[in-house]
Amino acid sequence: MTNMKGFDCRFVEPDDAFDLMRLYQGSIPRIKSDALFLDLARLRGEIETNGRYWAVAAAKGQLVALVALQHDAENRLGRVRRMYAAGPEAEKREALSVALSFLMERITSEGSTDLIYSTTRTLTLEQQDLALEQGFKVLGVFPNAVHADPRRLNGLSAWYAPDVLTKRRHAEFSLHPVVEPFFEIVRKQCDLPKQGTAKVPAPPEGLEPCPPLEMVEAPRFVAERYRQVKARKNLSVNYFPFETPNILFTSPDGKVEVFVRLVKQTRFACILGEHITGAVDPVRLYRDVAAALYASRVIYIEVINDAADVLSTECILRAGFVPCGYLPCLKPAGDKRRDYVVFARSYEYFTYPRLKVNSLYLDYLREYCKARAAMSTRDA
Repeated sequence: MTNMKGFDCRFVEPDDAFDLMRLYQGSIPRIKSDALFLDLARLRGEIETNGRYWAVAAAKGQLVALVALQHDAENRLGRVRRMYAAGPEAEKREALSVALSFLMERITSEGSTDLIYSTTRTLTLEQQDLALEQGFKVLGVFPNAVHADPRRLNGLSAWYAPDVLTKRRHAEFSLHPVVEPFFEIVRKQCDLPKQGTAKVPAPPEGLEPCPPLEMVEAPRFVAERYRQVKARKNLSVNYFPFETPNILFTSPDGKVEVFVRLVKQTRFACILGEHITGAVDPVRLYRDVAAALYASRVIYIEVINDAADVLSTECILRAGFVPCGYLPCLKPAGDKRRDYVVFARSYEYFTYPRLKVNSLYLDYLREYCKARAAMSTRDA
C-alpha cells in the first residue's frame, strides 16, 4: 500500500468486490449501467482473472476511487476502461487522480506496456483530463457518439512509454491527403517527423457486386467464429483491440463475413474485420453494412485502418466514413508498431455550442467537420 496525498493506494483484491459494488453505486452520474458491478460473483471472478491493473484509493478505511485498466500483455497495450469515485466532486477528482497516478507509476516501472489509450466510451472528458495530466496526448474525437460524456463530443487520448514513438514507430510510409490534417495535430503533440503525401490509387474496377447480406445476432456463435477465423489469420482487417464481435453479416453462401460489435443501448457499432473468399467491391460492402446497421437503429459506426494502407483508406472514405482521430503505434509488427486512423460515420447532424473543453478536441472537431463536408461531394 502506498500513501499519496492522504489516500492509501493499492491494487484490488477479490475480497474488495463488495466494497467496489458499493463504490460503484455512489459514483453518479453514469450514461449506462455496468452489469459487472451488479453481480458479486462475476465481479470477484473478473478481479481474480483481470484485476492486476485495477488500482483503488482509500480514505479512512473506505474505498473512494477505482481506476481499472484492461491489459493485453502480448501486444503490450492497455486501455483505461473504468473510473469510478464516490463523494463530493472535488474529492472524487482528487481520489481518481491519485489512483491513476499510482497505476501509471507501477506500469512505467514494470516496463510491460508500450501504449495505453482512453476513450469517452466509458470516461467523461473531465475524467480524461486526469489522463492528460499523466502525460496522455489528445489524438481524436468521436462526434455525435452516445458515450459517457453528455456533450457528445467525446475524445481519444493515449500515453506512450519512453522511446516508443522515437524508436519503435514504423514511419516509412505516405499518408492519404484526407488523413494529413489529423496527423498534423498529433505530430505537433508527439513531436513526430513529417510524413509524405501519398498518390491516391483508384479502387479496383470490375469486381463482383456485393451479395445480399443477412445479420446473424448470436453473440457466442459470432465470437467463436471470429476467434477461429482470426486464429487462421484469414481476417482482411484483423486488429481492433479489446473488442469482441456480437453480430455477423454474412452472404448466404458464407463467402462474405463481416464481424461487428453492436451496443444497442448507445446505438453504437464498430466494424472489427472481414473474412472474404473471392473479390467483392469493398466500397459497396461497407455501404451495405452501414445501411443495415442504420436500419437496426445504429446512429454511429466506427472503423479503424492502418495509416499506411492508402487504398483501403480511400475505399473507407468512399463508403461514407470520415477520419476523426489518429493513433500512432497502435499495432505491433515485429519490433515496430504501426499507426492507425480512426474513422466514423454518424447519421445525425452535429451541432455544437460553445464547448468549454480542451482546445485540441475542438481542433479535431473542426477537421472532422471539414472532412465530412468534403465527403458530401464524393459519391457516398
